[in-house]
Amino acid sequence: MMLEVKNITVEFKSAGRIVKAVSGVDFFLEPGKITGLAGESGCGKTTLAKVVLGIIKPQAGTVFFDNRDIFFSKNRDYLRRNMQMVFQNPFSSCDPRYTVFDILWESAAVFRKIRRAEFFNEAIRLLADVDISDKILMRYPHELSGGQLQRVCIARSLVNSPRLVVLDEPTSSLDVTTASKLMRLLMHLQKERGMAFLFISHNLNLLRRLCDACLIMHKGQIVERGPCGEIYANPQHFYTKTLINASHNHCV
Repeated sequence: MMLEVKNITVEFKSAGRIVKAVSGVDFFLEPGKITGLAGESGCGKTTLAKVVLGIIKPQAGTVFFDNRDIFFSKNRDYLRRNMQMVFQNPFSSCDPRYTVFDILWESAAVFRKIRRAEFFNEAIRLLADVDISDKILMRYPHELSGGQLQRVCIARSLVNSPRLVVLDEPTSSLDVTTASKLMRLLMHLQKERGMAFLFISHNLNLLRRLCDACLIMHKGQIVERGPCGEIYANPQHFYTKTLINASHNHCV
């Protein structure tokens, strides 16, 4: 397996008391697969995603990527290059002072020390990969639509050919047509590049169409897991049934 999450627990202090955002979570991700993580807002999905990428260190448990403990690995550059995240709000995750070209080049320059002029043709190819014209290369984030900027963020996550990309509710601010294009893009990248994705959403119907496997999260715990089709057809946990009922009203 590519990534193994073991007994993760994350606690926060809130109003003078300890709140468990994530409690004893275990799961693994296989290379070249799209895995869905579904659950309501506040159930711990984003916190868990940040633990997977080493952004948050848990109070208990650990995460192994390519058999490396990500919290104690001496090769942090390897982990940062091969594990990327696409955040829910693209406007908050891009520097408004940077053009699209600078957003992409900055990510490349961190690991490859590549010069701006040397990166230009690569930037054009990256935008083509996410189905955007290179005419936006010199535009700023505020000059783009939410869908365009979200695809720029996905292009940025691909700059260094990572093995795993975590996407946190990437379709939440997109219209149905743009969301469908994004799903097709991810499936294309999975097929052509053998990439793995952890796709976070509250919409189980969307995950059923996109993912190889699903994890259902409720109140900080994984309450159900398995192939998405099987979970959708025969849910075992009451909360999974709630998600399915809600998904009928969110067709993508």
